[in-house]
Amino acid sequence: MIRINLLPVRAEKRKEVARQQIVLAAGIVVVLVAGIVSVDWTLRNDIANVQAQIKQRKARIAELQKQIGEVKAYKKKKRDLEEKIGVIARLEARQRGPSRVLDELARLMPEKMWIERLSDASGALSLDGFAIDNQTIARFMTRLQASPRFSGVRLEVTRQVSRAGVNLKSFSIRASVVYPEAG
Repeated sequence: MIRINLLPVRAEKRKEVARQQIVLAAGIVVVLVAGIVSVDWTLRNDIANVQAQIKQRKARIAELQKQIGEVKAYKKKKRDLEEKIGVIARLEARQRGPSRVLDELARLMPEKMWIERLSDASGALSLDGFAIDNQTIARFMTRLQASPRFSGVRLEVTRQVSRAGVNLKSFSIRASVVYPEAG
């Protein structure tokens, strides 16, 4: 009868299974290491890309901040120039204003009336003069009130005076002057 020795086959099978398990474990470890390296490489690339974007955006922000500073400087210059233009316009209006006010007074003044003293202190007009009668003074005041150049017209004093043998009415009128806009 033939005898078969199965013991060494079993030992060989065990060794083979052990080798396969070692190879399988090594393969799994290699795959895991490759996966970890791949994920690490991908994350490092993403981080590098994000850092590059951050650097670009910071550079863009710095550029925009510089432009914002320039715009603010231009706005300040513009505001300063507008203020200067406004001052010049007011000065021009004030320069032409007195001549226009005097022209308006001459136009509104009735006959038989004259002004002896006129003063303008920052738009507060003071008129002192003489008229033939109270109706002439009243007519003058009515015309002043109707004029767009004067406001707040009021009679301060009226008195009977004699000049060179003629009875006259002395008056004192106060009003506010409305200067025209420069144009």
